[in-house]
Amino acid sequence: MQHSLEEIEKILEQMMEKQEYIFTHAQQLNVSRESIADMLLEICIRIARIIDCEKVSIWLFNEDHSMLNAQTIYEHPNTQVPLTNLYRHSAPSYFKAIEQERIIAVSNVMTDSRTCELKEDSQYRNGPIQSIVDASILLSKGIGGVLCCESIHQREWTVFEKVLVTSIADMLSFLFDRLERIEVEEHVHHLAYKDLVTGLDNQYAFNEKVTEKLRTLATHERGLFMYFVLDQFTEVQGVLGHDGADQMLKITAERLKELFPEPAQTARIAFDHFILFSPFEGELSDKRKMLDHITNKLKHPMYICGQEVYMTFSYGAAIYPDHAKDVKHGIQAAYMALQAGRKTSNRKSGSVYNPNMHTYLKETMLSEMNLRRGLDLNEFQLHYQPQVNCRTGEVIGFEALLRWQHPERGLIFPSDFIELAESTGLITPIGEWVIREAVKQISEWNKMGIENVTVSINLSPRHFLHHNLPFFLEQCIQEARIKPQRLVLEITENVAMEEQSAVTSRIKLLKEMGYSVSIDDFGKGYSAFIYLKHFPINEIKIDREFISELGSNMQSIGIVQTIIHLAEMLGLRTIGEGVETKEQWDILKQLGCSQLQGYYFSKPIEVNQINELFHKYGRGGKLLLPSASKVLL
Repeated sequence: MQHSLEEIEKILEQMMEKQEYIFTHAQQLNVSRESIADMLLEICIRIARIIDCEKVSIWLFNEDHSMLNAQTIYEHPNTQVPLTNLYRHSAPSYFKAIEQERIIAVSNVMTDSRTCELKEDSQYRNGPIQSIVDASILLSKGIGGVLCCESIHQREWTVFEKVLVTSIADMLSFLFDRLERIEVEEHVHHLAYKDLVTGLDNQYAFNEKVTEKLRTLATHERGLFMYFVLDQFTEVQGVLGHDGADQMLKITAERLKELFPEPAQTARIAFDHFILFSPFEGELSDKRKMLDHITNKLKHPMYICGQEVYMTFSYGAAIYPDHAKDVKHGIQAAYMALQAGRKTSNRKSGSVYNPNMHTYLKETMLSEMNLRRGLDLNEFQLHYQPQVNCRTGEVIGFEALLRWQHPERGLIFPSDFIELAESTGLITPIGEWVIREAVKQISEWNKMGIENVTVSINLSPRHFLHHNLPFFLEQCIQEARIKPQRLVLEITENVAMEEQSAVTSRIKLLKEMGYSVSIDDFGKGYSAFIYLKHFPINEIKIDREFISELGSNMQSIGIVQTIIHLAEMLGLRTIGEGVETKEQWDILKQLGCSQLQGYYFSKPIEVNQINELFHKYGRGGKLLLPSASKVLL
């Protein structure tokens, strides 16, 4: 179709107007796929009129480019066609052409090699479409889709029409790129401020919102902090499984939102822990009656996995400004009240913070300051426990175990300070210190000719999913000039309680980077086999509880044998933890366990003791411990 100069000028003017329209719309912060639907249809209608074709549509690729999904389809006269999909397997040549050619101009759809496969698609079979001109939509991440213009007449597309369609495709590229960036930003914000299981705010969002509310409270108003937990949640979770437990958390969240509407704030801050804040007037005694009423409401039966589930709840409460002056201390005081109440009963307890607990609060804050000081003054150290080849007894690795050399209390084990580190957020910098020291030690052993041993380090759930972990690991191993295969990253079942897709993605990324991921205390908790189903791990460490009973309990032997056989089928290594006798070693060897670790071979010891062992008993960078050597002789 030929156009006069006057028509071309008019068309170009219309196109510039449309370009300005798209630009203005894309700048809006609330732009979404729903908000642009009418605009996309209008663009399709305008194109159909300008180049005199009967059908115009806009399509975007899915993630793996196996499908084109229609964003809008317009067909003359004035018809918006229902949206549909086009699959690569039905038209591979057409998909290839979209990805390789800027513009596809076809005068005969049925005979052109790029489009002839379309006649098999239900949208084109026996249809009137004769000619098409398509332009790829190029996004920042690559070819994102196609703008498709179709005619029922055979025609040769003019240069002007090709340029026009290409230009409009470029406008759409800008729009969809902007839309994707907004969606990514919204997703990141959602991850940062929302609990992914329940949809409630997380602790970060709770802190921000409640801090703002405290600033606006009237002089006669006070604020109630409540710390809720589900009683015996872990035991119930073992019966219901991961999905059932998530459903239980969702139902609890919905009930809390219903019982505490705005202006109250509700958040899930960990596992089965919920925190609430509600402004109130009047006496605390009136609130206490209300709290007991609410816990009774919460324990109504939940219908999960086809069965009735009855849960009870415990809570601790604290009042602003009577018991705490800010959000952080409000949460701490409410949690302290919860813990005080659970000392007398671990079910259905309810307790309000007592000012006499202030001494304990000060001690807790002092402990936090001491922990931070210990990190700053390098008071932490790593002890290393050997891991041996089950068949030969040769040392093939070490587990790095954290110790705090306190200037006054002496050597402190992690069980006495890790919970505090978790609650104060110091767990990540402490974890980074462990990584840095372990990597430096591997480098030192390399210089000594010890080049085949691995070092396992334990990562908390928070640190494992921290956005900076992969970059930090890469930086450390590059500075130390070691291979990532020398480092094994151990996680516990608590990681399974986090958002599953995020955990799976993190494990895949770390494996691609060359690290091994190991599951510590495998078999101990409810979620053990969830790891094997969903997570691409390399190794499992059989919990010491089963190992300790190998010589006296046939059930433990059966469980360990099952775990080892299952691991072999999945291509995973197994480590028996807590080996203390030769009998346990013999049984694990017969069962086919890969590696062993325990006091029978060595307790966790300092680096200089490890080096001394290598000096005394090492040969060519290999080490056979004295205990193992005697057994094998």
